[in-house]
Amino acid sequence: MKKSIIILSSLLIAAVFFTGCNPLTKMVKKAGEVEFKTTPNPLEMHANKVPIDVKVTFPPKYFGKTVKLVITPALIADNNTSNEVLFKTQTVIGEKFEDNYKQISYKEGGTFSFQDTIAYDSKYRASDLELRFQISTQKGKSANITKVKIADGIITTPELVDAGMTADGGLKRGTVLGKMVAVPVTKPEVRMETESAKIYFDLQKSTVKRSELKKEEIQNLEKSIKEAAQDPDKELKNIKIASYASPDGPQDLNEELVNERGNNSKKAFDKVLSKENIEQIENANFLTRETTPAEDWDGFKKMVEASDMEDKDLVLRVLSMYSDPDTREAEIKKLAAVYDNLRKDILPMLRRAEIKFEYQGRAKTDDELKNMLKSNPDGLYQEELLYAASIADGCAAKEEGYKTYTSKYPEDWKGWNNLAVIQAKHGNLSDAKTSFEKVLSKNADNPPALNNLGVIALAEGDLDKAWDYFERAENAGCKSPNLHYNKGVILIKKAQYSAAVAEFESDSFNKALAQTLAGNNEDAIATLNNIGSSEYGIFYYLKAVTAARADKVDDVIENLKIAITKESSLKDYARDDAEFLKFIDNSAFRGVIE
Repeated sequence: MKKSIIILSSLLIAAVFFTGCNPLTKMVKKAGEVEFKTTPNPLEMHANKVPIDVKVTFPPKYFGKTVKLVITPALIADNNTSNEVLFKTQTVIGEKFEDNYKQISYKEGGTFSFQDTIAYDSKYRASDLELRFQISTQKGKSANITKVKIADGIITTPELVDAGMTADGGLKRGTVLGKMVAVPVTKPEVRMETESAKIYFDLQKSTVKRSELKKEEIQNLEKSIKEAAQDPDKELKNIKIASYASPDGPQDLNEELVNERGNNSKKAFDKVLSKENIEQIENANFLTRETTPAEDWDGFKKMVEASDMEDKDLVLRVLSMYSDPDTREAEIKKLAAVYDNLRKDILPMLRRAEIKFEYQGRAKTDDELKNMLKSNPDGLYQEELLYAASIADGCAAKEEGYKTYTSKYPEDWKGWNNLAVIQAKHGNLSDAKTSFEKVLSKNADNPPALNNLGVIALAEGDLDKAWDYFERAENAGCKSPNLHYNKGVILIKKAQYSAAVAEFESDSFNKALAQTLAGNNEDAIATLNNIGSSEYGIFYYLKAVTAARADKVDDVIENLKIAITKESSLKDYARDDAEFLKFIDNSAFRGVIE
């Protein structure tokens, strides 16, 4: 912040060569009586634009009746006329000058106001706004009044919103991002594991055949029970036997068969296990029977539906039309060709007993889960794998964990969403966008993914696209405060400061920034005080700005010192900040920024 930029100089008015014409001579000599006012002063940047609003007041008996005055506003960076931008030229005329511009009365004087806007360029942050004048008569006589400086610098406090996203815990890795919504992953409870095997019976028989007990699935079940009994990380719960009869033959016979098949299967499997010396089996309640219907019509229907037999729709129609078991059986038997297929392929599979073994594993610690994620991810079931990825140490390990999860369970959108959040944190916006789009391919109205794609659009500078995503996320039911935070950021960038304040649901840097810009400086100070402290220098910088607006010079100095200690680059930024113009002659203040 250079002193020449800060302190308004007296009007610099000089006459340049002109030919002798009394109206021009008088206007040049009395130019100091013309009043100039620009609102605001200093200028302000909003929505990345810098507007000017200038009012020029001419005293009575000043403006020549036959004179034209051309005003050229210019913004000059660092007192360097080679680095300037010009606003639109403005013209006013005397009451007898023949043209269509605004006229100024010679007798009464008058005012002339004009507005214009330029795009903000950071090189003009420390700048002077000048008005340059040229006067001429209808006959072509002319003179110059060189320049009048009417404003110092540009207040650019709205641009702090980007740094504020970092201070508020948003993502920043080369490109500023907003706040994403990750899917919370809780540690899964220990689940019950089940293994099973089937014993099949001959038609109208309940004897357990020796060949059935020698089947591989029975032997594997026996082995699993034995291993679980010896594994300290597993707790045996029970073995349950459910027996069934096919829905053909008399009901009373089938009811008897169900009972006998269950008893015989229990005895046979109990005998198989007795040689393994499993302590739990001695408990009478460990190996039990389940209650089942006399005829397995539900199983029959499921097997018919899953089959590729011809005319299966006829069988299913009979089942839907009749509920009485005897009537069903009679009607199905009338379908001779169909019934032959049923008797051969489906009914034998219903004459069975199912042995189900249940055990509960020991809960794995977080360290065990993380180690297995690296060494044996296949040993984790789905919920464990997702949780292990979420708690992995470091972003790289998390990303690899989520990649493993999405490769094994590609239909679960939660893995893709959380993978993309990590990819975005690494700055891999392209990969993150692809992953979020996979979520939307499975659910076009997925609230977290819509918010997160909005964050990427915000990072890419497309505010309208980002806003559209955020609106879609809200309409889809997104309740995350991160969504409203992101909308607040966009509203700050669009200079809709009061609306932005309403979006922030909790205290944050950018909420305080929005309050400051909306003119609620005391609210902003309260918000920053509620937050308390921060590791980021920009937090204390905003406290200095709010103190400056409250004319509290000691607080300005104290907070600037902390800000610069945490982030040394803020010294240069503060030096050219028009928020601190009023303190430039304060030696303590200058000692902080110089």
